Amino acid sequence: MERSVASSSVSSHKKKGKGSESGLVDLVFSWSLQDIRNEDLYKSKVCFFLTKIAWHKVEKIPLSFQSVSHYLGSYYFPLVEETRAELSSAMELISRAPYAQVISLEESKPYGTSLYKLNVDSWKNKHNGGGKETYRTLPGDIFIIIDAKVESVSDIEHPGRTWTLAWVPNLTNVEENGMKVKAAKNIGTLSKKLYVIFLKNITTNNRLWKSLHLNGNMNIIKPILCIDSKVDEICDRCSLYGNAMWAEKLSSRLSSTLNDSQKEAVLTSLRKLNCDHKSSVELIWGPPGTGKTKTVSMLLWSILGMNCRILSCAPTNIAIFELATRVVKLLKESSRVNSTRGISICSLGNVLIFGNEDRLKVKGELEEIFVDYRIDRLAHCFGPSAHWKHSIASMVDTLENCVFHYRVFLENELNKAEEAKQKMNKKSFLQFMKERFNASAVSLERCIRIICTHIPKNFILESNFQGMIHLLDLLDSFKSLLSRDDLISEGLHRIFSQPAGVQDSPNSFTSAVTLQCIRTQSLSVLRNLQCSLAKLKFPSGIAEIRKFCFQQASLIFCTSSSSFKLHQMKVEPINLLVIDEAAQMKECESTIPLQLPGMRHAILIGDEYQLPATLQSKLCNEAGFGRSLFERLSMLGHSKHLLNMQYRMHPFISCFPNSKIYHNQILDASSVRSNQYTKQYLPGPMFGPYSFINIYGGREVQDEAGYSRRNMVEVGVVVKLIQNIYKAWNGSKEKLSIGVISPYASQVTAIREKLGRKFENIQGFLVEVKTIDGFQGGEDDIVIISLSIWEDVVRDAKDRGCLFNADEDKDLAKAILEVKEDPHNGDGILFKCSRWKNSKKNVEVLVAAPALLAEGSTCRNKNGILSLEADSLSSNKLMQLPASREMSDEELKDNIATTEVRLERLHLVPDMDPSFNTHNLQKETCKTANVGMASQSKMNDSRGNTTSKKCTTKDEREIPKKVGTAEQRKFRV
Repeated sequence: MERSVASSSVSSHKKKGKGSESGLVDLVFSWSLQDIRNEDLYKSKVCFFLTKIAWHKVEKIPLSFQSVSHYLGSYYFPLVEETRAELSSAMELISRAPYAQVISLEESKPYGTSLYKLNVDSWKNKHNGGGKETYRTLPGDIFIIIDAKVESVSDIEHPGRTWTLAWVPNLTNVEENGMKVKAAKNIGTLSKKLYVIFLKNITTNNRLWKSLHLNGNMNIIKPILCIDSKVDEICDRCSLYGNAMWAEKLSSRLSSTLNDSQKEAVLTSLRKLNCDHKSSVELIWGPPGTGKTKTVSMLLWSILGMNCRILSCAPTNIAIFELATRVVKLLKESSRVNSTRGISICSLGNVLIFGNEDRLKVKGELEEIFVDYRIDRLAHCFGPSAHWKHSIASMVDTLENCVFHYRVFLENELNKAEEAKQKMNKKSFLQFMKERFNASAVSLERCIRIICTHIPKNFILESNFQGMIHLLDLLDSFKSLLSRDDLISEGLHRIFSQPAGVQDSPNSFTSAVTLQCIRTQSLSVLRNLQCSLAKLKFPSGIAEIRKFCFQQASLIFCTSSSSFKLHQMKVEPINLLVIDEAAQMKECESTIPLQLPGMRHAILIGDEYQLPATLQSKLCNEAGFGRSLFERLSMLGHSKHLLNMQYRMHPFISCFPNSKIYHNQILDASSVRSNQYTKQYLPGPMFGPYSFINIYGGREVQDEAGYSRRNMVEVGVVVKLIQNIYKAWNGSKEKLSIGVISPYASQVTAIREKLGRKFENIQGFLVEVKTIDGFQGGEDDIVIISLSIWEDVVRDAKDRGCLFNADEDKDLAKAILEVKEDPHNGDGILFKCSRWKNSKKNVEVLVAAPALLAEGSTCRNKNGILSLEADSLSSNKLMQLPASREMSDEELKDNIATTEVRLERLHLVPDMDPSFNTHNLQKETCKTANVGMASQSKMNDSRGNTTSKKCTTKDEREIPKKVGTAEQRKFRV
């Protein structure tokens, strides 16, 4: 029996996985177009040859594992299959993908390795998929290089078409409109006119592949292969007294900020941190609104400075940004050093964040801890020019020798004047002193702030840190005194002619005497710093500074994928891993940071009932590839520390998820139970704290690619709600934010397009429309959820009196009717089955869908009703027929040929009485369009809140999919 190509290919690449820089990429390059599109390529199959053999492709990932190799190996094929599915999905949307024409192409060294340098013209479709992020080439990008600009996968399959896949290996090879790529085959065989089309960035997948072959630190992985009761136990070799004392010390810092469940979760999670004998994994379970991120940020802030190196990861840049922002805020509130003159500096040198700058959006508060920003600032001070030394020396020289420099200045000015035979423009000593001092002070102050902010106190020493803060005070005072009106230049010159420390006569001006005193103190501090800082080994050069930043950081933030870079650095071992939003992270992804050298303890924070990781492959989803380590340990009975008080939602909103998902374990905080928390933005019972609004007459239709859905009737209702809320709010001084959420990207796009830019620049009024993934962790005053029916939600809403029909509100009823009557809306029900008046042609136009007469079809116009008898039906066509008079068959056919038009979506309606009314039509239509509105809510979406239920109308069930000659069907419009 012959083994499949895909299976054998994976096996060969598994063998060289650790040492190969592009093992997964080589595997991708081995696929044909048919392989990429084959959903069953890695489906587990059983074959027989003498004995029973099973090819190990994508199989169900177990809850427990026999060994480390069994554990890591369980993710090989699912990762490969998910990569295939992602590329397949990208190809389906290839018409929208960023692309560019190749201007030049040349082979790169080493020759014969399929490395090429490409230069392209400007990129088109840079806002891929309608997103706001502009496309730019990044390492890990997969392209298709092809001899034509294709619009679909079928275009790639066109006979004679030549194409290949290509990959961008690393950052150093990426330029503005040029890149070095590795191709799957020789590009030299392709035609001269080439196009580069972006498909997918597989950097994360490639890092996962390497992590599964890394064979790194297994201190944490081994104990979690199969959970037993001993995993949760405290090490019997560690001192209980020491743990108790340590916990008591932390408790005092947490008591004023965290509630009891939050504090208990932090203390219990950290009690094993001091143990060097046994690894541990702790789970903190944080349902929506229970202060999960706040708890994690307090946990990280509490253990900073405790001689522990921490890595904090999350699956997304958004989650890392939020967590890092909170920690920095806590540090600035608690550790800020305020000088006597109000100068404020916060030492952040022991905190670092790294990753993609654009996606992290580090501008603002996080900029000070971003690695590239820090390297740039430290290079200014400690580069080859050693700027910090020159800044201190310059200020010492200014304060010590200012009179001498003034004398030299006057002599130079006199010589210039004599040469030019002009009168010398004499500058006063006070003016000269101001200019020279300010020039030296600007440079010195910048260096001091950089050192104090970006280098940890434990490196520069507390005494030096305090000395620099004191020096800033002195320099600020000196600068202020130089600007005093009562300061006389001659008196200042006389005093500064004396050595520092010598007291002038009592007749001198008070300001000048004070300046002399500050001058003496400043010189003393400067000399001390000069001597003390010179003993420290500061880095020099960009590479050394980068290494220094990672070595000195006690707390490092990054995504789990980016943490792979730490494997490539020689840094001090990291002791503790803290993963936020751990339930959204695929378990195989958590193996990247878990295998870092020195890692012994992990704390996972999440909620397995919220959104899991997003997968493209149905096969991987069934195999459990998206399951997180947090969820698996929970399923095995690992203990969890529950955060049991929610502060975000009105009790009316939290009631259903609390009872349905969390078994009534969550308490509502007093703040959300108060009357002040209950707000109503629109009048009427329909718009209380929580409402489920049922919309009749809507219809879900797929987008062009067939991956997403939209409901235009529902879009109209959502937009009308926002418009009404704005009218009610307009004139208010309070800020108001509205979040609109839908499980479908196409629905999100439709709502955004309908809203336009109307609410974008209104001060105090914010509207955000996002998918569930995009809104994860977000908070808004009002949340409008556009979703399909979930029976339990409807039943709960009905039982609590929160279920309403949209047509009970006149504005919403009008909005529904407007959508249906809009002739430009291809999804409108009336548009597809109504008679319309064309005022320009003065004829009555009838529309039937789908209705294009085939051979042998006949039409009749009788009594104002057009009847069609068709042997077959052609989809995606509409026919417009003038029916203002009786017409012959030939006339009708001529009109059919000249007036047919194309539409994207079609809806077939069977025999319908001409006297039908809108209400009856609504009742016969599938009732899948619903809007859940929650006011004064700060809510996360939990799994199940968006479960959709497929609904088929009675009409749809009765219509045969094919109408042949043997069964003619008569339709009446």
